Amino acid sequence: MKKSLLLFLALVSFSSSFTQAVVTVGPYLQSPTTTSIKVMWRSDVAATSKVMYGTSPGTLTLTATDNNSVTQHMVAITGLQPYTKYYYAVYNDNTLGAGGGNEHYFRTFPNSSDPGHVRMWAMGDFGKGNTKQQKVRDSYLNFDTVETNLWLWLGDNVYDDGLEQEYIDKVFDSVWGYKNVMRHLPFHATPGNHDYTTISPPGNGKPPLQHTGPYFDFVETYRNAEAGGVATGHELFYSFDYRNVHFVSINSELGNLFSATDDWTGVNLFGGFTSSPMTQWLHQDLQANTKEWTVVYFHQPPYSAGSHNSSDAIERYMKAMRENFCEIIEQYGGDLVLSGHSHVYERSYLVHGSYGDDADVSPFNIIQNTSGKESLGEAYTKYTSGPNPNLGTVYVVNGNSGSSESGSPLNHPLMYTASGCDTCIGSFVLDVDSNRMVGRYLDGYGAIRDDFTIYKLALPTSIGNVSHKPIRKVKVAPNPFSNSTLVTFEVDGSDNVNMQLVDVSGRVIEFFNGKVTNENPIFEIDAEKLKLAKGVYTLLINTGMDKISHKLVIQ
Repeated sequence: MKKSLLLFLALVSFSSSFTQAVVTVGPYLQSPTTTSIKVMWRSDVAATSKVMYGTSPGTLTLTATDNNSVTQHMVAITGLQPYTKYYYAVYNDNTLGAGGGNEHYFRTFPNSSDPGHVRMWAMGDFGKGNTKQQKVRDSYLNFDTVETNLWLWLGDNVYDDGLEQEYIDKVFDSVWGYKNVMRHLPFHATPGNHDYTTISPPGNGKPPLQHTGPYFDFVETYRNAEAGGVATGHELFYSFDYRNVHFVSINSELGNLFSATDDWTGVNLFGGFTSSPMTQWLHQDLQANTKEWTVVYFHQPPYSAGSHNSSDAIERYMKAMRENFCEIIEQYGGDLVLSGHSHVYERSYLVHGSYGDDADVSPFNIIQNTSGKESLGEAYTKYTSGPNPNLGTVYVVNGNSGSSESGSPLNHPLMYTASGCDTCIGSFVLDVDSNRMVGRYLDGYGAIRDDFTIYKLALPTSIGNVSHKPIRKVKVAPNPFSNSTLVTFEVDGSDNVNMQLVDVSGRVIEFFNGKVTNENPIFEIDAEKLKLAKGVYTLLINTGMDKISHKLVIQ
């Protein structure tokens, strides 16, 4: 009997040593570049890591491995081709864990000099594990068929305390979270105060370079400028390039109330902040940037009158970002700043130079006090030359991708529009095409509630006695029309002309892009050929030196 028991225990022990590891989190994707990406996942027991990959699901013939036995897996795949779609599968100890089908894939970055469209999806304060989070996710997934290139997290990525199990249950799952999206779309995160509860809470701050915790365990960012920008050597903040856009992630949580040495944002109760490793890096990074567009994102907004009011004395972190970082961003012509934290949506005019409280805002801080809506002929313009090149920045607060609150005044003087209530939820969509940037607020119910457009144009210049002539005498006839209409205008015969139609939802239909051969071009708009529905459209004519909009109606 004793021998039988010993034999049974030995068999159990032998069997347990060959327990098959099961994937519990992921797989998901991090730190993409033109030639590499990192595939991450977790398993219930320790195992070695292997990724099989290839350019179609049926040809996963390439292999990347890590022979260390771990439960937190990360495999770096290198030697890839730029802007190429790869399929993959992950293995624990050579046993398939996940993937191998059409849903597990990634696309590498294009070469940063390559022209083309950029689509970005951003969301903040989302990890609540609730139906609001689901609605915002599904609203975007059902939005349209344009391929998403970038996915930004604006902080407070999980609630309430940034715990590992909270990330697993509310962010990396398939019910509330993004498990199915993560299989093919990498995310680029910045942390929020709730993420930081387990890292370095404000009242018990640690030196920034000692910051560790669940957020940093799950997120793998660029340390050494692998995708452009200036290297940091750590994951606290970073930058990268995608086509003609430079993205910068700042860490608004690197404040310390009691230690000036460890205060990298300027929240210290005793004052005296002048600079920090983060402000110094930001200067270096933006000064080195040569991209046409710059998008900066961090958690605590410099301007908000939502659930967090940026002028309240308690909001020291918001004040620090406004006083110590906005001027740097604007100094180098930053175009768009994205934040969360305040559980509302707010969007500013094109603004510059406001670094005090609400009461300090003056009309001179608003560079263009129009709606910014291209459909109304009020798109913002930033001139790339002249006495104040690249002047003006748009600030967006999107802290309602899973959180929402009512009762806020929503009356910040720099904001053109705002949305906040118990059911007001949504995310932010950005599209960039050459010298045109379009931002849209997509609510959790599938509707576009706000949109704005920014153009980058060269200021008209004179060479000798020859000066550039603007677009002149635009005429659309007939208008309204049913089948087709003719567009005529005057322009310099050597000008490149781009012509687009924009419908009321913001959809863009380009119907001419090239050099005109005379000063009186004639173009036909054929509604049937362009598949145009009845309705109101905005005709946009852009030469790079001048732009003009014209309303037309199809009936």
